[in-house]
Amino acid sequence: MADFESAALVVVLYLGFVMFGSILFKMEAVPKFDLYPLRFMYNVVQVMLCSYMCLEAGIIAWREGYSLIPCNAYNALSPPVGNVLWLFYMSKILDFMDTFFIITGKKWKQLSFLHVYHHCTIFLFYWLNTNAGYDGDIYLTIVLNGFIHTVMYTYYFLSMHTKDIWWKPYLTGMQMLQFLCMNAQAIYLLVSGCTLFPARITLAYFVYIVSLLILFANFFVQSYIKPKKGKGGKKGGKKQHLN
Repeated sequence: MADFESAALVVVLYLGFVMFGSILFKMEAVPKFDLYPLRFMYNVVQVMLCSYMCLEAGIIAWREGYSLIPCNAYNALSPPVGNVLWLFYMSKILDFMDTFFIITGKKWKQLSFLHVYHHCTIFLFYWLNTNAGYDGDIYLTIVLNGFIHTVMYTYYFLSMHTKDIWWKPYLTGMQMLQFLCMNAQAIYLLVSGCTLFPARITLAYFVYIVSLLILFANFFVQSYIKPKKGKGGKKGGKKQHLN
């Protein structure tokens, strides 16, 4: 699954499902599906998997003596981070189930450009890392993203049973903080002249993370800061607070 043909096929199938699945489930004759047992197990599995990848990458980094300061050792022949990175890459295919649940549940407000763009492109970026940036400083993104996804899927699991989750806005804030940490790493690698990690990947990664940060920041403002429209289309409805 690490060859380009396989990765491209996965993306084509994903975008095809988004397109044709949306058309199908927007038909009134097609009912929405709750799929509670499947969503229950999916979120539990994701919490366990993401927490494992976060811990495994952190343990490998500690064992190999990797530092938080970028430009760590890169072993192209026998990469210590290689196996967990491949698992992380494959987990992005599992993440596509988020979109499956959105479409089959007819939750169209959640099927945003940000959602599809993020799921599709992050998979391709980790295909790239699996093939060309598979050791050294890549461990940090697995630790950070693994942790964030552990919290995120814990939230998804809890939201199945209650709507009163006061820390939802902080989850988005944590995601943006994650992006800032990732780009701090990328900037250091670029300005320090480190030659251990592929510079072109670092630059592409930096630009990509900036795009995610902008989209997530816009989502945060629209969801939690900007006043909601009340009845009659006038602003003044209840505002979504951060606490």
